[in-house]
Amino acid sequence: MLPFRHLLSVAGLLLLACRADSSNSKPATPPEFAKAFSNLPLPPNPEFVSRTGSADALQLTIHSPTGADLVTEYYRNVFSHAPWRLVSDAKNADGSTVLYAEHNGPPLWVRIWKLGDRGTMVELTGAVIEKDSVKKSPAKK
Repeated sequence: MLPFRHLLSVAGLLLLACRADSSNSKPATPPEFAKAFSNLPLPPNPEFVSRTGSADALQLTIHSPTGADLVTEYYRNVFSHAPWRLVSDAKNADGSTVLYAEHNGPPLWVRIWKLGDRGTMVELTGAVIEKDSVKKSPAKK
């Protein structure tokens, strides 16, 4: 469970970065949409709610009239097929489901929660990871 907590910590830091200190005279310019979300699976019948970002992350909030269980299964199915790899799948104490997935592009965090009888909310967070910041595996001998 430690790796998941580490991933949640990273996601939390990214979200805090998205809400960068407003005392800066010039707000951070969010990355290009395609750099944060090179492959973005949207939930069934998506309705855009909001977008926020920082210099290296974007977060979209989407509403879907589809039930939370079906939306969660949709993402589990998407992330179980190439090019995606589902790295983490957890239920939070507040009832939301948090998924972390990777592919050959930027990683994706998905938080899904029920919105009463009005459907489901989905937060999609993509981060821009510089190629030189990713540790390379040691060469095999």
